[in-house]
Amino acid sequence: MTTDSKTNLVTSSISSEAVIYRGASQFRFLKYWPIWGMVAITLAGGVSFGSYRLLLHQPAKPNCAQVFWPFASGSLRIYCAQEKASQQTLEDLFAAIALVDALDANHPLRPAINPLIEQWSTQALDLAEKAFHAGKLDRAIEYAKRIPAQTTAYKVVKERVEEWQQIWAEGEDIYNRAEAALNNEEWRRAYGIMIKLVQVDNRYWSGTQFDAMTEKIIVAQKDERKLVKAKRLMRRGGLENLSESLGLVQELIADSVYHRSARKTQNTIARKLMTIAEYALERRNYHASMDALQLIPQDTPMWSQAQDFMKIAQASASAWNGTIVNLEEAITQANKLDINSPLYGKAQTLIAHWQQEITNIQLLQNAQLQAQTGDINDLATAVTQAQQISSGSDRWQEAQQDIDQWQYQIQLREDQPILDRADQLALQGGSTALQSAIQEAQKIQPGRALYDEAQLRISDWQYQLQPPESESFDSTPLDQPLQTVPTLGSEQLLQSAEAIASKGTPKALAAAIAQANQISPESPSRFQAKLSIDNWSEQLLDMARGQALADPVAAIAIAQQIPRGSRMYESAQRQIQAWQQQE
Repeated sequence: MTTDSKTNLVTSSISSEAVIYRGASQFRFLKYWPIWGMVAITLAGGVSFGSYRLLLHQPAKPNCAQVFWPFASGSLRIYCAQEKASQQTLEDLFAAIALVDALDANHPLRPAINPLIEQWSTQALDLAEKAFHAGKLDRAIEYAKRIPAQTTAYKVVKERVEEWQQIWAEGEDIYNRAEAALNNEEWRRAYGIMIKLVQVDNRYWSGTQFDAMTEKIIVAQKDERKLVKAKRLMRRGGLENLSESLGLVQELIADSVYHRSARKTQNTIARKLMTIAEYALERRNYHASMDALQLIPQDTPMWSQAQDFMKIAQASASAWNGTIVNLEEAITQANKLDINSPLYGKAQTLIAHWQQEITNIQLLQNAQLQAQTGDINDLATAVTQAQQISSGSDRWQEAQQDIDQWQYQIQLREDQPILDRADQLALQGGSTALQSAIQEAQKIQPGRALYDEAQLRISDWQYQLQPPESESFDSTPLDQPLQTVPTLGSEQLLQSAEAIASKGTPKALAAAIAQANQISPESPSRFQAKLSIDNWSEQLLDMARGQALADPVAAIAIAQQIPRGSRMYESAQRQIQAWQQQE
């Protein structure tokens, strides 16, 4: 190897080392490569984790409810307006429009905003139309008029509102006329009007209100039938029917279109119940009267009067017991009626009557006490006192019975001496004595207690005086001597009496009765005589009744011929009293 070669080799080596040295100096940091590797791995992991976090945790959406709008951006307004509009209500749509329409017309986002306003305005008009069909006309009009003027939808608002108002007025008019007819209790006419609602171009009137009116008419039909039944029961009368009728009309008064007719019917029922109560009280049926009064409803004009009538009924029931204490209690109860009551006058009339009854009771009690002595003067005084009791008094009948008894006793005491004297004269025998006896007995007047007995004696004495062939009954007054066969047997007396009665005049019948009464009670013919006397007495009473209308005095005279022992005697006496009152 030459020196130059060696030199070149050394030089080359030196150069190589120098290069190596320079390279080693330049990449000296690589000797810390483990540390730098860890840093690189850490950085790469951080980036990955950050990306993962971004993927999992996106930034939160804006809270539109908390935005301070004066500082809000246009994009935020659009975002929040879209959020509201998505709710699809009239309120939210117009809120969305207001939110974005507040931006200036030259705003950079206007090209995006205007189409949204147009869209939401169209949607709002559609929703207003739905409100119109749902029966919310005012709401529909209000929101339709809020549609922005720059939109296409606004161009039809005026026309649409006018159309709504016209349709609504048509439906309202039909419905109101149908309802008026129904309220006038004319459901058939209401139906004829209501059917026109189906032609109205509005679902509220043609559907909802049509159905509502139909239901009202159906109810009215049922109520009409109920009212007809109530009136039918009312016309039948009687507490049971009136009570049922009252229940029906009270149902109608509450909520029916027939409430006016029902109330009128109820008032009529109340008046009928009052009439029943009055009628029952007149017949002294207190319980029936109270049953009727208690049915009268409180919401009728008759109710207040019914309450007052209850007081009168209670007072009357107390008075019926007839004692002075009861009558005083009745007066106290009747005095409770207010002076303004319609029944005040009636109460005062009853009070006056009951006060008079107290006086009548005292009069009768005094008369009865006076008559207990049996003295003629005391009996006459008792009769005078009792006669002060008028026929309208509850004590009148009792007084009349006492008067009849006392007068009978007076007449017995007054006429018995006359009859005794006549008997004494007749016992002397001979025609003169018998004539005197007859004249004495004839002093006893018709209707007196001993008149019948005196007539029997007169008849007997007359038969003893005159032969039968001289009888001329038809032309002879009853108080003149009758011509009969003296000393006739029982059978002959009965035959003779039947012959006389066959003439059929009142005088003949009276004479026949007098002759038949001469038959002894022990005689076998007495039973037949009694039957004949009852038969002739009945004929006399019939004749008297036939005469009563034309001549009550003559009727009384005929009826007085009926003897006390006759089956018709009591009836005759009652008729005589009635005719005497007519005189």
